Amino acid sequence: MTEDPDLARALQDAAPHLPSGLSRSGQVRELAIAGARHLAGAPRSDERRALIEDLAARFESPETMGVDLDVMRDKRNAWPTE
Repeated sequence: MTEDPDLARALQDAAPHLPSGLSRSGQVRELAIAGARHLAGAPRSDERRALIEDLAARFESPETMGVDLDVMRDKRNAWPTE
């Protein structure tokens, strides 16, 4: 594998998070494995869209938004005083 400026920068950024004492090829291996795990665990764009739409739908109804609007309307009790 040829080390270009982008790979060198990625390895430099990742170095504090990788086991110490690794060879350069060991660092590349660890970074590739961590990147693959991250990508495999990340939601796909259609899943991400569905999660965002679900979150947005919760704010369409006062019962599901998780905010007590009566408390927010009463400015005296809206924020803790301590």
